Amino acid sequence: MRAASFGLLWIVSSGCVVDYAVTGDLETAPDDTPAGDDGAPVDGPGGSVTVPGGAGGDDLPEDTALIPVDTAPPGDTSGGDTGSSGGDTADPAPPDDCLNTSSLVYLVDRANADLHLFDPSTLQTTRLGALDCDWVGKPESMAIGRDGTGYVRWSDDLVYEVDLTTLDCTPTAYSPGSFGAFGMGFATDGSGTWRDTLFIANASTLATLDTTTWARSTVAAASTQVELTGNGAGELWAFAPLTSPARLVRLDRASGAVVETVQLPGFPSAANLDTFAFAHWGGEFFLFVRSYGVGESSDVYRVTRQGVMTKEVDRMGLDIVGAGASTCAPTQ
Repeated sequence: MRAASFGLLWIVSSGCVVDYAVTGDLETAPDDTPAGDDGAPVDGPGGSVTVPGGAGGDDLPEDTALIPVDTAPPGDTSGGDTGSSGGDTADPAPPDDCLNTSSLVYLVDRANADLHLFDPSTLQTTRLGALDCDWVGKPESMAIGRDGTGYVRWSDDLVYEVDLTTLDCTPTAYSPGSFGAFGMGFATDGSGTWRDTLFIANASTLATLDTTTWARSTVAAASTQVELTGNGAGELWAFAPLTSPARLVRLDRASGAVVETVQLPGFPSAANLDTFAFAHWGGEFFLFVRSYGVGESSDVYRVTRQGVMTKEVDRMGLDIVGAGASTCAPTQ
């Protein structure tokens, strides 16, 4: 995805393309490579990077909160931790639950609109095929449903359903209106249910999107652009690359309030980013990051819940703009 607005750099979602079109002053991180918490410099491209960070609780400063606590609509219970959408006993999953969706991470490549599977345990990538959703533009974001359907936002902000077995694309009834570009990710409605909700975020709003009616419901106002991913434990996570340092935060699904913080002091400077995407898998996070430059492609970073970031793959050969694991994926 490409976006910029009045001197502020907006970067979007579960996969995105960064475009620097600026009409005012833009503050960026220093050109020097950031150091880890112990003061040691981070290795450049081609090296292994291990950066000790820190997992926080409710310690994000109020003035840098990603989403205000008091902006949730009255009575809105979308994705709240105390929701009662049904537990394993009262609301059992259908017999074919998760049969048509891999528990691995799905990736979409910008150049050829190819869909891939990424195995975090082996770091191996397998090409599934090309997405023939729209011959105009490119894919920019993706979320994976547990029913065997992927949802891909194209660069014209239209959303397509993708059969993950046949790769057939079907345009949805989603109308972007003035909402514009966004990133997206699924999270279950609680730790004891298989039902999940699709969350989306643009530069100013966190919302849910009903994949049956394609109606949008606002959850909270946002003060910065974030990426989104979720898991089967009912957690909704956001990636904020514009904060200093960059960080991952867990959001309350009903209010958007920050409830947990993982800082990323060694993440590449926002001024150098071309595309990035991320997904939760097995209790860890996998970030796919491409820097500007001829011959560059996405690097793969692993981030633990404790904030330790390691570069696992240097230049994987793909320009990843969307990453997603369904809520069937392992949570630990």
